[in-house]
Amino acid sequence: MIALAVSGALLSSMTPAVAQPQNPDDAAIAQAEENVSAGDGEVARLAGSLSSTDAEINRVELEMGALREEVNKSLVDLHDAQAIAEQARQDALAAKKDLDDSQAQIEAAQERLDEISRAAYRQNGTSKGLSGISGNGNSEDALDRQTYLRTSAEKQQAAVEELDRLRTENANKESVLRQARIVAEQREAEAVEKQVQTEAAIAANSEQLNVLTNNRSTLVAQRDGAERNLAIARAQADNLQGQRAEYEEFQQAEQARIQAEAEAQAAAEEKRRADEAAAQAAAEAQEAAQQAQAAEEAQAAQAAETAQAQAAQAAETQAAQAAQAQAEANDRAAAQQRAAEAQAAAEQAQREADAQAANDAQAQALREQALTAASIAAAALIAASQSSHATTQNPYPTDEDADPTDIADIQGPTQPGTGESGDSQSNSSDNDSTGNDSTGSDSSDSDSSGNDSSEVISGDRSAQIETVIARAMSQLGVQYAWGGGNANGPTLGIRDGGVADSYGDYNKVGFDCSGLTLYAFAGVGISLPHYTGYQYQHGTKVSPSEMQRGDLIFYGPGASQHVAIYLGDGQMIEAPNSGSVVKISPVRWSGMTESVVRLI
Repeated sequence: MIALAVSGALLSSMTPAVAQPQNPDDAAIAQAEENVSAGDGEVARLAGSLSSTDAEINRVELEMGALREEVNKSLVDLHDAQAIAEQARQDALAAKKDLDDSQAQIEAAQERLDEISRAAYRQNGTSKGLSGISGNGNSEDALDRQTYLRTSAEKQQAAVEELDRLRTENANKESVLRQARIVAEQREAEAVEKQVQTEAAIAANSEQLNVLTNNRSTLVAQRDGAERNLAIARAQADNLQGQRAEYEEFQQAEQARIQAEAEAQAAAEEKRRADEAAAQAAAEAQEAAQQAQAAEEAQAAQAAETAQAQAAQAAETQAAQAAQAQAEANDRAAAQQRAAEAQAAAEQAQREADAQAANDAQAQALREQALTAASIAAAALIAASQSSHATTQNPYPTDEDADPTDIADIQGPTQPGTGESGDSQSNSSDNDSTGNDSTGSDSSDSDSSGNDSSEVISGDRSAQIETVIARAMSQLGVQYAWGGGNANGPTLGIRDGGVADSYGDYNKVGFDCSGLTLYAFAGVGISLPHYTGYQYQHGTKVSPSEMQRGDLIFYGPGASQHVAIYLGDGQMIEAPNSGSVVKISPVRWSGMTESVVRLI
């Protein structure tokens, strides 16, 4: 009874009383859950509105991209028109010189014909009198002179007529070339007007984009507020649910405590009974131990004899093991010697391999330096052959009689009325100069520049693709500047009267999308115009499902909105838009033009 009382006292001291927690009513919990549900609905509604606004912003930004590229097209067309006009001026100047030369030749030939005619006239006036006095011999001489003069006059007349024909042809040629220059100047004016119209459209779209952007900011603020309210409602609901759970746990704990006290009392009674049984068992065990001791003394004598025999056998076994250990030690020593010799041979081989690797590394470094130098040289040749993209000023003389000057390569496609292709000075139509082994009906005639840039590039197709991608990757993080970028690297951007101006693109040195691809491919001698739509007309068209590393990915109808370079593994490198930088992005399939372009 005393032990039972002590056990109960100890149990009571180990389970102190706990204050009963608050139990929220069901109505409060239901209201909190209703608030959470309403908050979820509001956040979902705002997220939907935000998604719609983002889609609209994306649409307008794509339109802005198309408009910016349209300005790029106008600039390319303007520079091409200026180059064509200058070529026409030089051709007309040469034709005028030919015409002047023809006129001088005609005048000289006419003077010669007049002289022959005067000589014939003088001969006819004296021939009869002379022939009557001097006889037949003199008559024959006079006849020969008349025949000579008549024949010379006929030849000279034919020469005059031929020169007159050439003069007429030269005059017609000069007239045609003058007309061609007029047409080129008209195209130049049209390109300027198109640029002005496109920039006006950019300004209008910029206003719409600003409105949408402001709406988006408002929606984002509302969504963030709704999410904060939702978080508060969820916290309140979680708090009430936690209180309910705590109350239920308290109830369960109380029931467990009562049950534990009952079980403790039962355990104390069981322990008392066990103690009594243990005392009885101890007495019985002592008697059994005395009996066992006598038996153990008898067994000890027998065990001593057995141990002596086992000791002798163990000595023999130990001697055998010692001999075996010595043999194994000898084997290990021999193995260590062989290992040392092998290690020395391996170290010598490694030294020889390191020396060879150093030579190979030096050779590889020299090859890479040569490739880099060749890439820079190719890009420099292309840059020298192209007009400055950011300016609308005519770089050519305005004086009709000015001396000929260098003319930039034509960047656009075939120019109407000129009969010349967009790369009329190009030297290849099948990409052989750039190591391109791809063929197809969609290949254009403009995969090479009108210079020798491709001749300084060597290496297989894979090496050239890696050169292109390395040049693009070297510009990661360079800021976006609309209109920026040429064959040599980033350049100052241009004004658009809208979003690009708001980001200060005209005052930034960077790339736009087509400027980045122009720069990347210039490193392997491929000259691209600074307009996505014209870049799309180069190379070989390939299905996007067959896209390979180094292919150009275009967006928008007719590739009018954007261009990027495919890297592989669903990634591309691009200069996306104002306010961004050159970066690697996942390939966007939405809005992609129906084909990608393979230039190498």
